[in-house]
Amino acid sequence: MKMKIIASAVTAGFLGFAALGAGVAHAQDPTATDPKHYKLELENDHARVLHVTVEPNGRVELHEMNGAVVVPLIDYESTLKTADGKSVIVERKIGKAAWLPAGGREIEAGAKGVDALLIELKNAAPAK
Repeated sequence: MKMKIIASAVTAGFLGFAALGAGVAHAQDPTATDPKHYKLELENDHARVLHVTVEPNGRVELHEMNGAVVVPLIDYESTLKTADGKSVIVERKIGKAAWLPAGGREIEAGAKGVDALLIELKNAAPAK
């Protein structure tokens, strides 16, 4: 009986760990979880384009996202906080693209807010 309880506890622990890992491995769809700030502009087999807007001094709660190219539509400054608690202040200039790696992040907009396109690239076979 004791061995069966231990095996059940190990199995439950493994399943809990696997479920936790699955949640981290797959990004959340911000258009579904936060439609106030994210709008789908385009999606096809190659890319997905999101329009992100955050009001001045506004905040977007922590969420998981895929890696994406960000293209600012205005000049702005914001603070990005990662799931591990690190913060970085970023200054974006209109049209100057930058890479945002996948992961959990929270956004705190500065005085001008945030207005940008996020372009998520999908795996595409090379042209033949």
